[in-house]
Amino acid sequence: MPDYFDPHVIGRIKGYELRSLKLVDSYMAGLHKSRLLGISTEFAQHRQYVPGDDTKHLDWKVYAKTDRFYVKQYEAETNMKAFFVLDTSNSMHFKSDRAAMSKFDYAATVVASLAFLLMQQKDTFGLMLFDEEVRGTLAAKGSHGHFRNMADVLADAKPGGQTDLAAALSAMGPHLKGRGVVIVLSDFLTDLEKLNMGLSQMSFGNHDVALFHVQDPMERDFPFSGHTIFIGPEDEGRLLCEPRDLRNAYLRAKRRHANELRAMALRFGYEVEPMDTDVRLDETLSKFLAERLA
Repeated sequence: MPDYFDPHVIGRIKGYELRSLKLVDSYMAGLHKSRLLGISTEFAQHRQYVPGDDTKHLDWKVYAKTDRFYVKQYEAETNMKAFFVLDTSNSMHFKSDRAAMSKFDYAATVVASLAFLLMQQKDTFGLMLFDEEVRGTLAAKGSHGHFRNMADVLADAKPGGQTDLAAALSAMGPHLKGRGVVIVLSDFLTDLEKLNMGLSQMSFGNHDVALFHVQDPMERDFPFSGHTIFIGPEDEGRLLCEPRDLRNAYLRAKRRHANELRAMALRFGYEVEPMDTDVRLDETLSKFLAERLA
C-alpha cells in the first residue's frame, strides 16, 4: 500500500500557509483567526453604501460628520475549507522512465501534503476521487483522524476508466457549503467544452479554484525516436508509427490544449498550476504556496 505522506516534502513546506485568494483578509497561522467580512459582533471597517445594502448597518454618526452614507462591516471568525478533486483515471497512472513517480502518485502526494498543512492550520479539507464517475468522497473535516482516513483512501485508490471531470465538478455542489478553496488535480485529458460547463458551475459559489495540470515529461517533450507503438492513455487502442512524423503535430496540439485550458480558467478567475512529474514535488509546492503569499 503506497504511503503518500512524505516527511521531506512536509519539512520543506511547513513554514508556508495555504491561503485563499478570494477571502478579504489573510489567515493568521497558529491562532488562525481569519477575517471574512460578515455579520458578527466585532466591528471591522466602514464601506461606502451602495444600493441594495441593508440599511440597518448604516452608521448615522459617520453620516452626520460627512454627509455621506457608510455601512459598518463586521468580522466573522471562520475556518477555511479546502476540497481536493483528484483524477484516478487510467491516464493518471502513466509513468515514464524520466519521472520518479506516476502522475497519480505525484498528485496524491500533493493532496496528502497540503491536507497535512491544512490540518496544522486548523482548517478543514475534503476529497473527491473520480474517473468517468465519482468514485468516492470525504466530507471536509480537520482532525488527525480525518487526515488518516484521507491517507487510507488515497492509498486504496484503484486506477481505471476514462476522464469525465465535468461530471465530477457537477457532483460537487452538496460538498461545497460556503466559500472555499477547490484544488483540481488532473492531466486534463478530457473534453474541454464539457469541462467549461463544469467550471462555470463552480464560479457561482465564488470559490477559489486552482487547476493542477499534472503531466509526465515524456508527454510534455515527446522524445521518442524509431518505430514506436503508442497505447491510448485511456484504452483508445494502439498505433504503430514513426514518432518524427508526429512530433510537431503532437506538440502543437498539446500547446493548443494547454492554452485553451488556461484561457478557460482565466475567464472564470481560476489559476492553472503546471505540475511536471520530473520536477521535485517540494519545489513545485513551495512555489505554489509562495505565490499565494505574495
